[in-house]
Amino acid sequence: MFTIENLNGEYVGGVNLNSIDEKNGAFSIGVQVDRDHRGKGYGTRAINILLKYAFLELRLNKFNECTLEGNEPSAAMLRKVGCVQEGVRRKVIYTNGQYLDLLLFGLTKDEFMEKNAMK
Repeated sequence: MFTIENLNGEYVGGVNLNSIDEKNGAFSIGVQVDRDHRGKGYGTRAINILLKYAFLELRLNKFNECTLEGNEPSAAMLRKVGCVQEGVRRKVIYTNGQYLDLLLFGLTKDEFMEKNAMK
C-alpha cells in the first residue's frame, strides 16, 4: 500500500498492487482517493505510476480491473489510463436493494507502452 499525497505533502488517498498472478503475469490495482480530493487527477496519476512499475519493473503483462455499473468516474479513470472494457459480469453485486453489474476492464503491457510512447 502506497500513500497518495498532494504537492503540499497532505494525505489524499492510497493505492496498491493486488491479485498478482506471477505465473500468468496478471494483476490489479486498488485505489482510494478521499472524497474531498476526487476528480483532481490523483487516482489517475497514482495508477499510471503503478502500471509503469508493474509492467517495467515486475515484468507483468496484464492489468485487470472492474468497477460497479453507474460508477462513471471510476470507469472514466480506467479509460483515461488506457483500459478497454472487456466485458460485463451481470447482476453480481447486491447493494441498496438491487443487483448491479460489474464492468470488466483490461490493459496489456503492449497497449500501455504504445499509449505512453515507450519502446
